[in-house]
Amino acid sequence: MICDKLNNNLIDMCNCCNGCSSRRQGYTFRLSFPKKLLVATSVLVILAMVVMPSEARTLQQHKIRHERRQHDAVAQTKDMRMRQEEKRRPHRRPSPLPQTKDTADRLRSLEADRFKNATRTILKKLKNTRRYFNDERKVLNETREYRDGMPDWLPAINFVAIHFHTYRKQGATLSERKFAYVMPKLYKSLKEFYEIFERLYKVEVDFADDPFCNYNRTRHELIGNTSSRLYSTMEEIKENMMAVKVPIPDVPLSKSLQVLERKVDAPQCLKNDYIAFRAYGNLLNNWFSEFKCPRGKKVTSKNARCTAYEAKLNEKKNKRNKNTER
Repeated sequence: MICDKLNNNLIDMCNCCNGCSSRRQGYTFRLSFPKKLLVATSVLVILAMVVMPSEARTLQQHKIRHERRQHDAVAQTKDMRMRQEEKRRPHRRPSPLPQTKDTADRLRSLEADRFKNATRTILKKLKNTRRYFNDERKVLNETREYRDGMPDWLPAINFVAIHFHTYRKQGATLSERKFAYVMPKLYKSLKEFYEIFERLYKVEVDFADDPFCNYNRTRHELIGNTSSRLYSTMEEIKENMMAVKVPIPDVPLSKSLQVLERKVDAPQCLKNDYIAFRAYGNLLNNWFSEFKCPRGKKVTSKNARCTAYEAKLNEKKNKRNKNTER
């Protein structure tokens, strides 16, 4: 019996991996958890629960926390939606500051701009009309035999009176007064030359030879193109005058055109053509210079056209004043 107790103790003390000889010989032992270790673990758990503060919340605290999270989520979603709307919203310019000018001054300035824009459009059209005529006129063979001459059927334009006209009317801007005075005269002069070219186009030549037939074809082409562009320019002037409510002048057919015969010989046809083309070219140059070199602005020596135009008009004006004094 003493031997059995010793064997049991030996078996309890055996901790080898492969098992001891007594196990291989058929001895068995009972598997169990050490009591001391269990007691020590329980004591540590109890101490930890006592020492550490409890994080458990009451039901009311859980409810308050849940409501706070919902409110934060709603506020965050609203901010995100407002930012997206600001990104999609088109950029708006800030409203202009109130102007300090008086209402009457602003209206007067707008009215002046209307007349300035209409004058600028007409001047551009007149410039193109003059350029096309000068280019096509070079194609026509001009004879130098009839350089002088001022027949009755040729209209006379008093550019001295136009250039030195004084605008003293009250209640309107300077642009409006100039437009109302100059544009009817421009339209009238162009309309008179349009009637002249229409009559020259229908002229019949007696005893025309072969060289003159070639010239006649060229002159018909030149007169036809000139009349078309002249009509387009007059329509442009009428349209702008109607836009700013300036009355369009009534230009009746000149009685002096009856002197211009429809059936002439070749030399007379050449003479009439040369006089008409020269006068029309001078008319376009004078009107263009009148717009580009208005009175009152300083004419510099660098602008040769304005200097020559101003000198020519001053010479004519002084000559007329001397004749009047006599």
